[in-house]
Amino acid sequence: MASTSVALCTYNGERFLSQQLASLAAQTVLPDELVVCDDASTDASMRVVEDFAKNAPFSVRIFRNPNNLGYVKNFEQAIGLCSKEIIFLCDQDDDWEKKKIESVLKIFDSEESVGMVLHGFQKIDSRGAPYIELEEKFGVKQLSANQLDEAFRSSSIEVFLVPHSRAWCGCMTAFRHKFNKLIIPIFPGKGHDDWILKVIAPVSEIRFLPEPLIRYRIHEGNNNSHEVGKKTLMHFLRRLLKRINALWKGHSKRNFYRLLIQRINQSGMKLLHPELLDLYKKYIKFI
Repeated sequence: MASTSVALCTYNGERFLSQQLASLAAQTVLPDELVVCDDASTDASMRVVEDFAKNAPFSVRIFRNPNNLGYVKNFEQAIGLCSKEIIFLCDQDDDWEKKKIESVLKIFDSEESVGMVLHGFQKIDSRGAPYIELEEKFGVKQLSANQLDEAFRSSSIEVFLVPHSRAWCGCMTAFRHKFNKLIIPIFPGKGHDDWILKVIAPVSEIRFLPEPLIRYRIHEGNNNSHEVGKKTLMHFLRRLLKRINALWKGHSKRNFYRLLIQRINQSGMKLLHPELLDLYKKYIKFI
């Protein structure tokens, strides 16, 4: 099997971090290295990682930022530090199924044209219990997760882009290291996972495994905390201020798609899905 790196970013994550690390050590196919980038945590996250590293069944490389970079730049840093053929992105608060790495690597090893593999997930709450909500649907045809694999084979990520832009979470993603020069630097105004998916898809094949290979934790402390509980006025104000600040810095959706097209064109890589660039151009016109 191909060699593997796991890029794990931490920030004040001691609450669930031990469980995530234990799930990495319990994989049926172990990673070759774990790259941990801590974003200036003020809790015991570093102690948890360091204690784990003492007896980990694989190499653990630890980097601590002197100043907080934010999760997008921190993942950019972690990805850049990975040295193996396949890179798995890892959040600090989830729990991986034992066959996650093995199942994903089978796709990469059997299909050379595949540059990225995504997979299904089960949402859990802070206690590890199922997080109950309506099943997610995708694209104009409102496909279920079980129908996505065939959709990816026929249209790459277009199923995620129509009618609304829909990214897959990074913790459900693995991709080939050879795309690092295409990925980095990551556009700072949106999530790293959205950027990685959309920059790789036009030049590669994407596969989707419907199996839930991760228990994806939803809780009040993570970056998608807007999914938890009632949305207060202060929540909306913070989101509005964040959006205004992003626009002031030039981090608009229009600029996001402009840079995607520019980066792909400058890469010199063969376009396998040029229709996606046409779709990106439409977003620039209509946003």
